[in-house]
Amino acid sequence: MTNFFNLNRLPRTYAALGLLACAAFAPSCVAEDVTGDGETELADGGEETELVGSGASAITDGITASGWMRLRTVSLGNTCTGVIISRNHVLTSARCKPVAGSTTVKFYSTSDTPDPTPIGVTTVTFKAGVDPWNDDFEDTAGDFADLAVLTLASPIPSTAAVAGIDINYPGEDGSGIQVGRGNHNGTVNTTSALKYTTNGLYSDNVDGGYFYTNDELTDPGDAGGPIFTHGPLLSGVLSTNTWVAFATRNKYTSTEYHFNWLLDRIGYTGNSSYSQTLSNRFIDGWPYDLVSGDLRTCKYVCEHDSQCIAYTHVSAPDNDCYLFDDMGDGPVTFSGATVGIK
Repeated sequence: MTNFFNLNRLPRTYAALGLLACAAFAPSCVAEDVTGDGETELADGGEETELVGSGASAITDGITASGWMRLRTVSLGNTCTGVIISRNHVLTSARCKPVAGSTTVKFYSTSDTPDPTPIGVTTVTFKAGVDPWNDDFEDTAGDFADLAVLTLASPIPSTAAVAGIDINYPGEDGSGIQVGRGNHNGTVNTTSALKYTTNGLYSDNVDGGYFYTNDELTDPGDAGGPIFTHGPLLSGVLSTNTWVAFATRNKYTSTEYHFNWLLDRIGYTGNSSYSQTLSNRFIDGWPYDLVSGDLRTCKYVCEHDSQCIAYTHVSAPDNDCYLFDDMGDGPVTFSGATVGIK
């Protein structure tokens, strides 16, 4: 079993949950040491100014959304966009001011326009301290949290899909896929047609609960919409257009930063995701990835990773999660570890 811990076999290593900082990246075309907390961006007089309702074009030169995007994205009435985070929950921006009992959600099953039949919203949850009616989007810890979790009156349609949350923010050398149902290229979007575009990421981390894109490519109606990274994994929901560091950029609330709060809201335990769970066991095989975090995080990442067929989690103080696409000869005894098999 000694060779098992030879992590040189792993293609990448996730950052510890809560620190949410990626490994160092090479300098790119944007300023070095740009952070998500707004301090570096505001140096040299670059004042942050929100541009809600600005006249810039939305999803500029956007492309009709692909099937995997449509199945994870929703339209909130005729005002905002949202993303599915469980079979009973949708995530959007708090600034969309959703209201239980009156806000409805429409899904995209077969085309870039939404299905005619909506599902109602029974409860709306903001982070403590957030009050969109008074333009307050910071939680009680002082972190940016322009988030609203909507509980649906019935489960999502069988044609819809849940977006997994990316716990490995790509950093300033990365990019994301922005999706929205807002106005496109300055034209009113009366059909709520869904489009997407690819944008570079300006912030090198998500400190403070948010990050910026390189360019501003959205407009009213796209608020609450997802930005996907590492394939169909969710990195954030659109908050607003912001003037920062001498450019207008999109500001996203980081779902990675608020990961545990979101899992609490959707009631995620992972207990129903696996056909078998074994205590004090270890898989006799080579892991293809390593994630740092508690057991719930381990379950979640494996569940939303298409390669993963099983995990082994080593409890505190290590809190290491090994992901497997091949179980080898099967579980073996290893005190302090938990195995989950899909």
